[in-house]
Amino acid sequence: MRASWMLAMVVSILATAASSGLIAAPAPAMTWSEARAAAEQRAPELAVAERRGAVARADVEVAGALANPTFTVTTARETAKLATGVSLPLPIFGQRGAAVRAASADADAVERERAVDVNDVRWNATLAWIDTWETTVRARLLADAADDARRLAVIAGERFDAGSAPRLDAVRAAADRVRAESDAESARALVAAAGARLAVWVGIDPVSPPAVEGGPGVPARLPALQQLLDAAAGHPVLARDEAQHAAADSHVEMERRLRFPIVSAELTVAQGDPTLVDIHGIQHTDVIGGAAFELPILNARGGAIAHAQALGTLAEATRTSDAAHLRADLIDAFRRTEAAAARAHALGQRVLPAIEEARSMTEEGYRAGRADLIRVLEAQRAVVEVRLAELEAIGAWARAFADLERAGGRAFQEREAGHGTQ
Repeated sequence: MRASWMLAMVVSILATAASSGLIAAPAPAMTWSEARAAAEQRAPELAVAERRGAVARADVEVAGALANPTFTVTTARETAKLATGVSLPLPIFGQRGAAVRAASADADAVERERAVDVNDVRWNATLAWIDTWETTVRARLLADAADDARRLAVIAGERFDAGSAPRLDAVRAAADRVRAESDAESARALVAAAGARLAVWVGIDPVSPPAVEGGPGVPARLPALQQLLDAAAGHPVLARDEAQHAAADSHVEMERRLRFPIVSAELTVAQGDPTLVDIHGIQHTDVIGGAAFELPILNARGGAIAHAQALGTLAEATRTSDAAHLRADLIDAFRRTEAAAARAHALGQRVLPAIEEARSMTEEGYRAGRADLIRVLEAQRAVVEVRLAELEAIGAWARAFADLERAGGRAFQEREAGHGTQ
């Protein structure tokens, strides 16, 4: 009765802690597609990009704001006792419109930068998901290897007890079991570490990292290389470079427009001036109108215009450089994807079945006394090594595909069934 009461109290405490956030609830498992979709919606980098866009849009309003009028009040001892004036700057030569166009072009370039961020976020989330998946599957494979080692240790112990095998076999098998269990335990510890790196990209608290399920969603067949190269002309990086070049041109236009003076309309009202009393003794009020403007003699904004033109040249050179690098990256990733896919298929479909069959035959031979323990251990280790090699090949295949997507600037069509050891 007392034990039941204590158990109920423990359950109540744990429930209260979980509801209050003291104990983090485990995050749900995420597939390849789910992780990428979550990253495109919740990655912190995209919130930063959104704030940059808000700043750029606010700059457009700043550029279009008109200057406030200037109000002056003066007095004089001999003339007007009170003179009030107002001066209003009027950008009548198109300065305001040019500034608004330049700020709008800057805002467009910032918006194009967000597409670059989305492409990079998807790539980073994909690599983090692959790392987590590979670590998870590796831990599972090593756990299976530990089970095999335990089973072999039991067989060796039974044969030693029956007098059909030396004690050396039992000691050797027990040592191999300890090694396999240690490897499995170490691999399990790394799963949470990889999940924490994934959690950041998908907008989840790293304290409770997500697990992964399924396999990499690499398409069974890629588009032709030339088709990818043609499509890469619309890459977000190149679109951003074009927008930055257009923004630089807009700034050149603005700086040239700013060479024209801004005219300030001025109006002054003078009251109480003794010189404005007529012959009938009536005091008159004088109204004075005029205009003031800058004389572009000492500064014709030559430096500012040259700076804006240099930015345009820089943007053009940047686009040329980015286009060359993207083309090289795309070809590189395409070839690596092909090579990694071929290796993964060879290991999974041809090498692994043969190695597993050899392992099974060797174990059966050991049970029957036709093979020694060393051959069995070698056969088991060969299976583990090939399985891990297949896992690494699939991981390399998926990473090369992620690089291909990034170089192409878009997400390719994915299939629901992933590749790899499940």
